[in-house]
Amino acid sequence: MRVRSLESRPGLAMAAVGASLGRIALAAVDTSGISGGGAIALAQGRASDPPAWSRPLAGSGPPLALGRAYLGDVAVAAVTPGPSIAVRVERHFASDFGPPRSIPIGAGAVTALTLAMDYRSDVLLAWQQDRSIYACLLRASGRTEPCQRVGPSAPYPQLEAVVSDNDHGMIAWSSSELRKGSAPRTRIELSLSAAGVRFGGPRLLASFADPERVGLSPGSVALVRLSTENVMLAWTVAEHGRYLIRAVPPVFAFSRPATLLSDPRSQAILADLAPGPAGEAVALWRTAPRLADGALNMRRAELWAARASIVPHARVVLRDTEMIARSGANLAPAVAVDPANDRAVAAWVLGGAQRKIEYAVGAGSAAYRPRAAIAAAGPRRAGVHWLRITLAAVGVAAAVVAVACHGSAAARWPRRR
Repeated sequence: MRVRSLESRPGLAMAAVGASLGRIALAAVDTSGISGGGAIALAQGRASDPPAWSRPLAGSGPPLALGRAYLGDVAVAAVTPGPSIAVRVERHFASDFGPPRSIPIGAGAVTALTLAMDYRSDVLLAWQQDRSIYACLLRASGRTEPCQRVGPSAPYPQLEAVVSDNDHGMIAWSSSELRKGSAPRTRIELSLSAAGVRFGGPRLLASFADPERVGLSPGSVALVRLSTENVMLAWTVAEHGRYLIRAVPPVFAFSRPATLLSDPRSQAILADLAPGPAGEAVALWRTAPRLADGALNMRRAELWAARASIVPHARVVLRDTEMIARSGANLAPAVAVDPANDRAVAAWVLGGAQRKIEYAVGAGSAAYRPRAAIAAAGPRRAGVHWLRITLAAVGVAAAVVAVACHGSAAARWPRRR
């Protein structure tokens, strides 16, 4: 097996989430050596017994999307011949995915695909095709709502979606356009739906010259639902010659000031945003110095992390900011949070002649207290909390990369008191 950076291969993708009954669902597609397409494999099983995992095919080519709902429902979406997008759902009480539900689409290439689920297991599907973002809602009842064109987008955007239990949705995306004789330009758009998850036109959140094309960087835009049911939006933007990271509750994105997450003196690119059990999210980003020609030197990137939460008056506040990896070729960083102790785990690939996995473990918030009443309520049907399953999924993916890279390393995320 060969390992490539997702940043240089937009057609290569892998995703993992906690699935039903204490299992992990892992979806992957590899188009290397295949002209015009590949096969998407959907593997599912327990972390303790990977050889016994089932491996059905979910689609015929990239991109793919994999997501989960609060109770443990999982959905996977992939492009299939037709053309169409096939969506399969596994309920939290089921042992396998249901039959595919197909959404007919146009003949143009789909360059981005994402999905979100609510507690009913309604699935909000969003994709980029023919210079546009489209959305479609698949009800758990079996009804499919009419598909909608949400707004314009260049190919290969960073695309995020959330659907809430009150029958509203949000879609955010960042797309970069090459301009003849000038630097690429990135636009960040946000669309908030009306009731019934019906989207109007998007609003422009930011537009900036983007010579580094961070608008195509995985994780540069993030939209996550917190444990408090609030939603947090974070994005990378260029202001006054520097790349910065801002965050805001999306419903107030155009009426309240956004919080600056990164140091205004640095060049920072958002890499991931993961919700935790205490109503907060852990943000992970890279900073890099500029070379003599003005380009960012990503071979000397540092990794930084911080906790962000939403406080009264719709303000995002930041705490526990710290560097977790020193200068180096720190590639494809990701983060998850353990609900049992609120500790964050960040993992990344350290580039070089022999790539290897490194990880760091952060201390939980001093204010976090596990809910003892839940632990005393009796045995849980699935046996393992879904966020712990998700963390195991991250570990399985990291192990695959580690084996492929023939090496490993460990770092420690220092505790902050």
